[in-house]
Amino acid sequence: MSSEDKDFKGRCMYCNTDVGRDKVKTCGRCRLVRYCSKECQIASWKTHKLRCNPNLRESLASDPASNALNTALSKWINNWRDELHNWAIWAMDLANSPPDRLATHCFVIEIERRSNPPSASHFFRMHGGGVETRASFIARLEEINEASEETVACVNERRGTDTAQIIILCEDLIRFLWFSLRDGGASLRNRDPAMSKALAENWQQGMISAIETGRPQASKTHLDRAAIKVIGPPPI
Repeated sequence: MSSEDKDFKGRCMYCNTDVGRDKVKTCGRCRLVRYCSKECQIASWKTHKLRCNPNLRESLASDPASNALNTALSKWINNWRDELHNWAIWAMDLANSPPDRLATHCFVIEIERRSNPPSASHFFRMHGGGVETRASFIARLEEINEASEETVACVNERRGTDTAQIIILCEDLIRFLWFSLRDGGASLRNRDPAMSKALAENWQQGMISAIETGRPQASKTHLDRAAIKVIGPPPI
C-alpha cells in the first residue's frame, strides 16, 4: 500500500491502535473522534471534553478555508504518522536521557502549506521543530496568547514514561498525537548510546529534507547516515 493509500480511520485516537474501521466507535457527541474501546474513551474524556462539540462539524463546514486546511492536515498526518513516530523517538535520544524524558518533554514540529502541492503527502513543508519541556512549550504559547484551557490541558496530559507526545503546529492549527512504545521503551533506552546520539544529531535538518521530498520512506536516509557514522559504511 502506498503512502497515498494509507487509511488510519481504523485507529484509536487515544492509544493509536489500528483495530480496523469496523471496530472503532465514534464519539456520539462530536462524531469526529474514534476509539477502540470504552476504556480509551473514558481515559480521553479529561481533555476531549474541552473540545467535544456537537456543532463542530457544522462550524468547520461554515468556514471552507479552515475546513480545507484541517482536512489537508489530517490526510498529511495519516500519510506521515509512522515516520512522525520515528522522528520523535530519534530526537528524544532515550538511551542518553533520564528515564522520565517522555513524561517531561514533547516533540514539536512546525509546518506550513506549500503552493500547489502535488499530493496529500507533499502538502506541507517543515520550517522548524524541537524537543521541549511541557512547561517551556506552554510558556511559548502564553507569549502569543494561544494558551487556551484546552491546549494547556492537552500539553499537560501525561500518559507515563512509555508514551511519547507529538505536537504539530500548522499555521493557526495545533494537533496532538500520542503513541506508546513497544516493550515500554526498554529496547530504545538500552540502544547503543552512540547510535541514539547519532540519530538525535541534526534530526531537524534530516526531517525537513525528508518532508521536502513528499515521501515518508525518505526518512530512512537519516537512519542510514546515523548507522554509517557509528558502524561505518557497508563492505563493498
